[in-house]
Amino acid sequence: MSLVIESKKLRRTGYFPAFLSGSFLAAAFPVVYMMVKAEELTSLSGNPLELLMSANWQMMAMLNILISICGACMMYHTEYADNGMQKMSVLPIRQENLFFSKFVIAALVLSAMVAIETAVLAGCAEYWFPGYVSDLTEILQTAGFQIVVTLPTVMLMLVIASACKNMWVSLGIGVILVFTLSIFPQDNTALSLFPFASPCQTLSGAAANSRTALFLTVCGIETVVFGIGEVLYLKVRRCLA
Repeated sequence: MSLVIESKKLRRTGYFPAFLSGSFLAAAFPVVYMMVKAEELTSLSGNPLELLMSANWQMMAMLNILISICGACMMYHTEYADNGMQKMSVLPIRQENLFFSKFVIAALVLSAMVAIETAVLAGCAEYWFPGYVSDLTEILQTAGFQIVVTLPTVMLMLVIASACKNMWVSLGIGVILVFTLSIFPQDNTALSLFPFASPCQTLSGAAANSRTALFLTVCGIETVVFGIGEVLYLKVRRCLA
């Protein structure tokens, strides 16, 4: 029921069209890149999908993160507007359920974005690389990896947004975090595991360094820990209110 209610709330905010537009914008990067530098990339040896991911995913992931930041801020802006959060606190509704409903929606929308982007990357590989045939298993593995490594960022951003009544504060924190972590060396294992940095990693890059299991495990743990942290924060906030 909470999931349905949250979906109805977001229909009035432009949340879903914004994410859909963002996914098509991100998916346009490899198309434009290949239109300009097709000869340069096709001359390289290697898996075409991996070559396209290596050339384009940094920008695509950055756009996904920024859209997720704006989406989280939008979700909680509607809650705090006109003291909506305070009014809901007197209703028989658990704030934890509302939070996790928002996370499920954000995760599903992110999954749809990554699916569209990965499909376009595979389409570009088929079109510009003669003889290449898309492998559904490879595409699903690539998309699944990118979703898992992005989930901690989505969860943490929702935690930040839930703690800030002013949308511009949470938006500013998110933007500062993403640009701060983006300037750190991406080849440093510890730094690349941080939220806002992990979405920029690719499956091929992780596999080349035998870090695929590490990224999936740590990002999964981070997502759970941030979720538990939100539950504890809500309990503390109720006690102090």
